Amino acid sequence: MILPDVLMEHSNLTEKQLESLMSYVRVVAGEMRYREAAAMRSEKPVTIGSYYRTVQQGRIQVRESIVTVLIAIAVGLIKVEDIRRLLELVGKGDAEVAEEDRIRFAMILQTLLDKIVM
Repeated sequence: MILPDVLMEHSNLTEKQLESLMSYVRVVAGEMRYREAAAMRSEKPVTIGSYYRTVQQGRIQVRESIVTVLIAIAVGLIKVEDIRRLLELVGKGDAEVAEEDRIRFAMILQTLLDKIVM
């Protein structure tokens, strides 16, 4: 999944938070334990407490980002229909776009984002 990597520079998440959230999804699904997820951190293994704090920080960032989108919709800065189409495009694109076209796809998403926000 290259799309998050390409869009990361425009995100409120840190790389550590994204990495931890991605492994946290696997923890929640029962595919791995917290200890394994903490040991997999790319820089170096961290304690379970440190891993969980990073997950919590990432979850807060994601929640705040969603709230920001809701506020932007409420004040008319963006339209619900535009966000819906963008989300559908991302969902399809990450699964259907060939690996060699992912960077170009991310650039298209960036352009759409610029047009969506008034």
